[in-house]
Amino acid sequence: GTLSVLKTHRTNRLEPALARNGGRLIKLTGDGALAEFGSAVDAVRAAIEFQQAVADANREQREDDRIEFRVGLHLGDLIVDEDDLYGDGVNVAARLEGEALPGSIVVSGTAYDFVGKRVKARFVDLGELALKNIDRPVRAYRVEWDAGEWSTTSEAVPKDAQEQTSLARDRAQQRLATMASVDVAGYSRL
Repeated sequence: GTLSVLKTHRTNRLEPALARNGGRLIKLTGDGALAEFGSAVDAVRAAIEFQQAVADANREQREDDRIEFRVGLHLGDLIVDEDDLYGDGVNVAARLEGEALPGSIVVSGTAYDFVGKRVKARFVDLGELALKNIDRPVRAYRVEWDAGEWSTTSEAVPKDAQEQTSLARDRAQQRLATMASVDVAGYSRL
């Protein structure tokens, strides 16, 4: 059933994408998840790998058995309380996830500013979004990628030494600051 498919996506697709990109699963939220990353670049890479892996798996499923996810990413302040995260950064990521189309990723302008051209993807400007319970507009971008450029089985690592140095610097500046909110976008039967 649906719960079994959700668990399979988490075990076979989400958790490996997090592991390959330095992400940490904070908690499961029903049919969703909250993860944190030390780098916005790593968060975007993990999100693309996850969404591509789900799309690949869905091709093998009957249409009414497919599950799609939405992903929202934000770089911002948070409060660490034992094994949980709270605060504006988490709230913005969750609200951006709600703005994503099924199978897509939406990132905040803050995360986009740190990612730049370091990921093989295009960023479509969605403008300033008014998000529920967020007291200011948030610039957002939809992430688009070419499926052929993203392997769902191999590690996506930068090869250029200058890019490695730049990523290490970003990770040091962004520790515990990039949140990913992942949730089921829809499925046709329970």
